[in-house]
Amino acid sequence: MLKKHTPLGVVSITKQDNTRTRSGEINLPHQKFDIVAKDPFYNFPEDMLQFLLNGNNFEFIEHVDTNLTNVDVRNMDILTKILLDGHPALIHCEIQTDDSVNPNMVQRNVGYIGRCFEKYGLPVYSSVIYLRSTAGRRDPGGYIQDIPGHRFIVEYQVIRLNEIDGEAILQGKQPGLMPFTPLMKPKAGMSSLEWTTHCVELTKELSIDITTKNNLLVELWVMSGLRHERQDLIETLSEDIVNNSSVYEMIIERGMERGMERGFEQGKQAGAKESAIQSIMDVLDQRFEVSTAPFLTHLLEPIDDIQQLRQLLRDALNVEHLEDFIRPIQNTQNGA
Repeated sequence: MLKKHTPLGVVSITKQDNTRTRSGEINLPHQKFDIVAKDPFYNFPEDMLQFLLNGNNFEFIEHVDTNLTNVDVRNMDILTKILLDGHPALIHCEIQTDDSVNPNMVQRNVGYIGRCFEKYGLPVYSSVIYLRSTAGRRDPGGYIQDIPGHRFIVEYQVIRLNEIDGEAILQGKQPGLMPFTPLMKPKAGMSSLEWTTHCVELTKELSIDITTKNNLLVELWVMSGLRHERQDLIETLSEDIVNNSSVYEMIIERGMERGMERGFEQGKQAGAKESAIQSIMDVLDQRFEVSTAPFLTHLLEPIDDIQQLRQLLRDALNVEHLEDFIRPIQNTQNGA
């Protein structure tokens, strides 16, 4: 099972001054949770697969191409090939910070499973991990079509981290699961913040090399942002840990802000408006893993003010829910 992690704080960081606000808080790209949650699957695949398979014996073979190409391309989060009871199988996992919309998670995942079987022709064991405590509450874990002559059932495992006993996971001491522990159910009698500190301390006690431990602590700190302000534990994550973490550098390097701003500059010469609209949709497509063009194009096309589009891009990078981005535009255009 996945473990809960604690919000780590940072003292002063000199290497990444350009990523900090005036108040000293680190600015991280908004896909940070996606980056951090996928990382353990590649660095500790056995830990993660054992969690998804509920302890069944297996042999890890390799990570598999997650691009599913038809007329367009769909990219899944994690796809791994294993031997299960001596037979090849695929382990598929989607990681969701919030609920999926347009399409919802059931539609998305049933589509992934079908196209994955079409491409690889192997049994697919699929799971969806929900990071935020408010997400996945209504995910039924599959779809049943009960039409005579056309029946089919597609099921997948739904994992809500806040429902998992975090202490049991911590005691397993599996490094790959540590970044998730702060999002799990705290030990009895512990406040959420105390629990996060507890997760950090047990991670520090792991018998692993210092580089790996630094990366796990940074991942814990990032993931704890879904439950706390990351500056709540200002002394827990030292400057030395951050400055020697390849994971932290990777997160910053993958930030989209610089690339989006560059796109705006290129757009000044030709098609600034078109470039701005496309940048907005690209950001939202990646953040919420949906195709926004069908319902956003007609909302954005009437906007001719480039400064307004720039502001909408900033909103796209920061908004927590897709509906919160769409609703103000609709209200403005409807005169509300």
